[in-house]
Amino acid sequence: MISLILVSHSKMITDGLKQMIDGMANNSNVNAISAGGITNGDFGTNPITIYDAIMTELQSEKILIFTDIGSAVLSAETAIDMLESELQNKVHLVDAPLVEGAFITAVQITDLSCLNDVIAEVEAI
Repeated sequence: MISLILVSHSKMITDGLKQMIDGMANNSNVNAISAGGITNGDFGTNPITIYDAIMTELQSEKILIFTDIGSAVLSAETAIDMLESELQNKVHLVDAPLVEGAFITAVQITDLSCLNDVIAEVEAI
């Protein structure tokens, strides 16, 4: 199992992207998690929300984080820094567009053997 953590300043964007991945990717090897917005519903990102999303996916072989802009990347990096070093090796912050990168990854990932190729493809977008 590979987990995709979706981080945007808008919870509506990550909820919608998760719904699109769940409905269209039809890939049992992938689990998408929405980690957008902040707790009061405003725009923003929260490292604790991202950290909590990571912690729910510990059974996954790899956890990929996709972000939208600026502080979402900083929040994701902060969440990764909060992890024990052993767990940090499981997590990868993907440098790709949030929607296109996460969706293409969800569709193309079959198992860990193709992971590096898929990440390279989406990071080239």
